[in-house]
Amino acid sequence: MRWIALLIFIAPNLLFAHEIQSISQHINLRRQNQSGWQQDVIARIKANRKFDVGAQATYFDRFNIFDNRVGGLVTYRPSDLWTFEARYLQGKGNEILPEKETILSAYHATGVGISPYLYYKDTRYSVTHLHSVNLGVEIEKIYGFIIIPSFTLGRATFKSPGETKDVHNYGLRVTYYKENRFGISLFSYAGKEASQGVIGRSSILVNTLTGGAAFTWYFTDDFKSELTFDHTDYDELKTEFHTTTLNLSWMF
Repeated sequence: MRWIALLIFIAPNLLFAHEIQSISQHINLRRQNQSGWQQDVIARIKANRKFDVGAQATYFDRFNIFDNRVGGLVTYRPSDLWTFEARYLQGKGNEILPEKETILSAYHATGVGISPYLYYKDTRYSVTHLHSVNLGVEIEKIYGFIIIPSFTLGRATFKSPGETKDVHNYGLRVTYYKENRFGISLFSYAGKEASQGVIGRSSILVNTLTGGAAFTWYFTDDFKSELTFDHTDYDELKTEFHTTTLNLSWMF
């Protein structure tokens, strides 16, 4: 019923959308022999040359926990160099997905092979409040290759016990691509994150180490897919996540 309700929310946007994105994710917990999945649907409408508006719906199923959220986004492009986006997502009674999440981002295409970007997230779980800033840069100095180092700093505040701790993440992604044909990426990230986004209600930090690969294929100039496989170790939780994500995007 919850998934049907999410589709009803986003269906009017699908009818008039200029871009539809489907993100299907399967998560396998290796040591616990459990699995879960998450489905996101995003629709965007080009209001004019500078503005896009859109809607997003998420359904999540893991550990017999069924979370969902809905929200909207606005993208503003004042010039060919700058892109700004604001996104807000709202859930109710979620245990793993955030109950509220606000994301503000800025991207600058310098035209000299170096394009920095910045993300700010205000993420509110049921027992954890997380502020984080992610800074990265796309470096394309070798034709056909994109190198993306990134770094995240944040603060996690827990309701019980009442305390605040630092979180962080850093990593590197390398992509080889042919324009509008295909792309192959390898990536690795390490850091320390709040556990509620991993296992639900908990007030601890966990070390993470992730490695993976992604393959992007353009069926046409307007229809592309990306298949991603990644492995994440959570030593404190004595578990490993194997995640498979299929991202389909249609533009018309």
